[in-house]
Amino acid sequence: MSKTSAKAAPRIRLPRKSASYQELDNFFDRHDAVALFKQGVTEVDPDRADLDRMLADYWKEANSKQLNIRIPLTAKRMIEMLAKRKTVEVSTLVRMWVIECMRREATQP
Repeated sequence: MSKTSAKAAPRIRLPRKSASYQELDNFFDRHDAVALFKQGVTEVDPDRADLDRMLADYWKEANSKQLNIRIPLTAKRMIEMLAKRKTVEVSTLVRMWVIECMRREATQP
């Protein structure tokens, strides 16, 4: 019977301190949040006051900023179908989902 040993994940090489926003964006696109946490690159911030404040501010603000995302065609069609069923605009439905998820995430420890 042979012993199998778990391989340690390769150490994540961090971007340089003077990295551009694009380099940082690429870094976080390429690395899993759990792996970053396990290797001590990121940590959980138990202080959620900033998130609570941001959610409170959200209700006072106009919808003035735009966020573009790419999703599969089938997902887009499904969202359109669900929005039609609920008789709301697609962007309104997606905005409702995003805000609900933000509220849920903000309440997690």
